[in-house]
Amino acid sequence: MRGVKHIVATVERLFWRVYRRARLDLWFPQVPLALAVGGAGALALLPVIHKYLYEYFHLELSGVFNALHPLANGVPQLILRGVPTVIIGALQIFIAFGLLLRSRLAWISALLITLTQGALAVGYSHQAWDSYTVLYIFALFAVISVSGQAFQRSSLAAGTLFAVAATVLLLAYGVLGSFILGQGFSPPILTLSQAAYFTIVTMSTVGYGDITPKSDDARLFVMSLIVVGITVFVTSLSAVVGPLVQGRLSRIIEPKRKRMKRVNHFIVAGSGALARNTVRELLNRDKSVIVIADEDASGFGEAEIVTGDATELEVLRRAGAETAHAVLALSDDDAENAFVILALKEVNTDAKKVAAVSNRKNLERVRRVQPDMILAPNVFGSEVLAMALTEEKIDGASLVEKFLEAKPQSA
Repeated sequence: MRGVKHIVATVERLFWRVYRRARLDLWFPQVPLALAVGGAGALALLPVIHKYLYEYFHLELSGVFNALHPLANGVPQLILRGVPTVIIGALQIFIAFGLLLRSRLAWISALLITLTQGALAVGYSHQAWDSYTVLYIFALFAVISVSGQAFQRSSLAAGTLFAVAATVLLLAYGVLGSFILGQGFSPPILTLSQAAYFTIVTMSTVGYGDITPKSDDARLFVMSLIVVGITVFVTSLSAVVGPLVQGRLSRIIEPKRKRMKRVNHFIVAGSGALARNTVRELLNRDKSVIVIADEDASGFGEAEIVTGDATELEVLRRAGAETAHAVLALSDDDAENAFVILALKEVNTDAKKVAAVSNRKNLERVRRVQPDMILAPNVFGSEVLAMALTEEKIDGASLVEKFLEAKPQSA
């Protein structure tokens, strides 16, 4: 059992080392997912782009588009027959931009649209489970599902903007789709005003029954309009109301944890014994303290907690690094402390930068990121013990200099 735990711990440490070295927090997984979703949307727009480039700009790019044509045919589309793919392509590209911004609403939209694609591909196009299209859809759905923790941005302004844009695109999709498939309805939809009326009635799930789909293409289109309409409504509601409810619940659940004035305060990054003891001593001196911790936020008293990775610029800014008096990187992982100091270099702040070092071999490496102060309690303790045991003369000034290295050497 110990062997298994050791292997798991080793793999976890290796993963986080690669994660930090490759700076995956800056581009993974939002960039690959945005390319997967946006790329499908761009390929869906290929026929329209080719047509208008030729008609209005007289650009003949047949060689390029013919080369991409087999790839475009293999990319699954939300509506598989008889509807304007240009709207779907635009919607997918719009969602891709939201994924780049780590929007929670964009993640939910991508998840539901991909799930709908799978249902339509299997249920209505009768494609085999091992076909390229179905495998692509469900592989993408699986990747989107497990990456939910990376998409947590849900500000009220961004959610409102995304909701309005998604609603406009959905209306355009419904109007154009019902107008193009007008002969598949009874009575036929012959004008844009009739198409707009049918779209709004369908999206609101009122369903008067005065216009009904008769052809298979029209039924498939109406089903997709209902599913996507409900999806947009639910996600838009959660995007707008979610941040308001979350803030109110946080104040109710944690009434004792006060929000500190984020000026001239101390930021402590880490959750180990050194970080907890430092927070306690600062609080005893009536200092404003904000703690950045991943999950385990117990044992910090009245300090305000900011949940997240201290090596990310957004998390540091959320903790008020620009106006802080000092930022203390006190994690048990020396590499993480070094990355916190590196991240602070990209933040416009005059805060004093303090990094803890627990392993002597990492001391020079941490010096290279040039913190204002290096705290090496383990190194200091071993030197004091060795000096005491060998009866060397102990100089208090030199010990303080070794313990608290306030003038780091450059590489």
